[in-house]
Amino acid sequence: MSFNKPIKKATDIAGVKRSAFWHLSRRDHSEYELRLKLARKTEKQDWIDAVIEECFNYHYLDDERFIKNYIRSAQNKRLGPQRITQGLKLKGLDIKSAELTHLDDFDYQKQALDLLTQKYKKPLFNTHLKQKAMLFLQGKGYCFDDIFIVIDTYNENYSREEYDAKSEALLLLQKKFHMRLNEQKQKDKATRFLIARGYSFSDVKDALHIFNNTIDDA
Repeated sequence: MSFNKPIKKATDIAGVKRSAFWHLSRRDHSEYELRLKLARKTEKQDWIDAVIEECFNYHYLDDERFIKNYIRSAQNKRLGPQRITQGLKLKGLDIKSAELTHLDDFDYQKQALDLLTQKYKKPLFNTHLKQKAMLFLQGKGYCFDDIFIVIDTYNENYSREEYDAKSEALLLLQKKFHMRLNEQKQKDKATRFLIARGYSFSDVKDALHIFNNTIDDA
């Protein structure tokens, strides 16, 4: 049984107008969006054009207002410029990422930095962590230029001299393995595990040694 009822076609322009007002009463639309929805009600393009013009005349439709509201909503969701422009393009509004800074004075780098600060509580010196952070921000819609700057800015809060990669690698081993790594096959598996996460071979070797000693002392 289908729950999708067929759309009842409009028999006159008044029906098209009622449909337009109903859609606009639910939420703001771009002209492109509303035209698509009205095209389901009628094939008469002149009716659609007339209703769209009336909506603009009464300011029920306003693409400039729609863009500003859409951007503000996306910023509240902490999305970056690329996600915002992609979303607007789906609404029929082709705004380039670079143009967003001219539409409003919003600091996307600061927003991205806030996201990193909330998600990570440690330095991103490790290659694997850097890559994860980059993918995280990229998924939110931030451009690579901003991502590189933001990660560098984030890492300025930490001292490289105080960063202990060996202890960090040891902690990962302790979370993943729960018995002594005696066999070469086990050691190779642990080594690949840490190397893939950006740790140097020297740090991996030391972490494995400390890990086995810790198991012996337990």
